[in-house]
Amino acid sequence: MESLNVNFEKNELSVVRKINLIFRFSYTIPFLLASVCGIAYAIPYGVPAHISILIPAVVLIMAVLVNFTNDYFDHKSGIDYHVSQQRLSVAKSEIHSNEILKKIYWEGNQFDTGLVTEKQGRMIIIALCVLTVLLAVPVLLYGGWKALVLGLVGMFFTFFYTAPPINFAAHGMGEIVVGISFFLMCFGSFFVATGTFDVPIVLFSLLIGLVVGLMRLGDSLSAHDAHIEFGERCISVRLGLDGTIPIIKAIIVMCYLLVFALMYYNLIFGLIFLTLIFTTKIWTAMNVKSENWEIKVIPYFFGFSFLTEVLFIVSLCITAVTGNLIFW
Repeated sequence: MESLNVNFEKNELSVVRKINLIFRFSYTIPFLLASVCGIAYAIPYGVPAHISILIPAVVLIMAVLVNFTNDYFDHKSGIDYHVSQQRLSVAKSEIHSNEILKKIYWEGNQFDTGLVTEKQGRMIIIALCVLTVLLAVPVLLYGGWKALVLGLVGMFFTFFYTAPPINFAAHGMGEIVVGISFFLMCFGSFFVATGTFDVPIVLFSLLIGLVVGLMRLGDSLSAHDAHIEFGERCISVRLGLDGTIPIIKAIIVMCYLLVFALMYYNLIFGLIFLTLIFTTKIWTAMNVKSENWEIKVIPYFFGFSFLTEVLFIVSLCITAVTGNLIFW
């Protein structure tokens, strides 16, 4: 397939820039922070330091793996090439004038742009799988069956998110799989580290599953025509752009209901309401429906997920000093 005519020359890129374009580390931040949230909540339980480091490390490598395999199989199917062409043609000014949108979210599939060959991609996938297993061994020895079951589920979702014959993303299950995966990244990290069950971390894990599932739903909106052309059955294709808007609004409302539930256990978790700076922009954009709104809101979906995780960690840091703040 012909490489995309992107706005950079491969030979002019620094090594660090090439690595980030290939592995999209910036887009793995929500994955890593989801696990860090679970581990941060587990700190009072006396988790060994090496386990506290290794669990997020394993999640990070798996995040890189899922993004990379996703790009590999989307390149093989051809959909990412068409997604890039669609975005460049209908919203070129927004993408190339917005550095946050361009660098955090999308500068083209690395296989389509020629940064990586398919042979190199297969070798990288194998290497990432091996590295995941090596890092996971101490976690498995510590966590036992809990770590094994969660690890196997994670690897299954990682590979078959876009890999045939299952390809969850193309058959209307992408957002659901993402939501389940992020719930497991957060609660699973806590559960493997402590072996216990605690309601607030379950509530927050549900919250982050909804928030990042929403980010995935926003992603599908921005490539709506390409998904239709390739016969994919994601939520936005089934319901259409206008039909998806009520779903997004309902999920946002559910997210803040979960924040209220968290405040029952600790009022400090109310800091998460600061994410309204992003959700109000999303809500307004959906109401106004200006030209290419579905692409312009991409940074806000990312910001919602990122800030939710950061504010949870900040809340835990404050709580470590003040204790739980409860008025009833």
